[in-house]
Amino acid sequence: MVIDWQIVSFIVAGVINLAAIFGAYYGLKADNASLGAKLELGLLTERTARQTDQTALRSEALLKFQAAELSIRDLGARVATLETGQDEWTKNLRERTHDLSKQVQVLVLKVDRLERPAPGA
Repeated sequence: MVIDWQIVSFIVAGVINLAAIFGAYYGLKADNASLGAKLELGLLTERTARQTDQTALRSEALLKFQAAELSIRDLGARVATLETGQDEWTKNLRERTHDLSKQVQVLVLKVDRLERPAPGA
């Protein structure tokens, strides 16, 4: 039996090439799975960070809105107090004006009586 070493070397080279191709295929498949897992983890981390930032911004905005609402309520209470004080001041001024008007009227009558000549004089 004559062995053709050229055919044997061709078959051995083919088997080695097939083994290298299978090794490369399964190696790339494992690398792709690893990269896919890393990508999923990265996307999950990014999504979580974005949601955390949005929650923090929402909380900060709500705190600012609450502070603004408290300021508006405080200003409303102060305006109401000022209006009440203004009403009281106006009421007191009106009463004082009426009192002074009555006093002036009394003084005018007294002056009028003093300036009139007495009858028969």
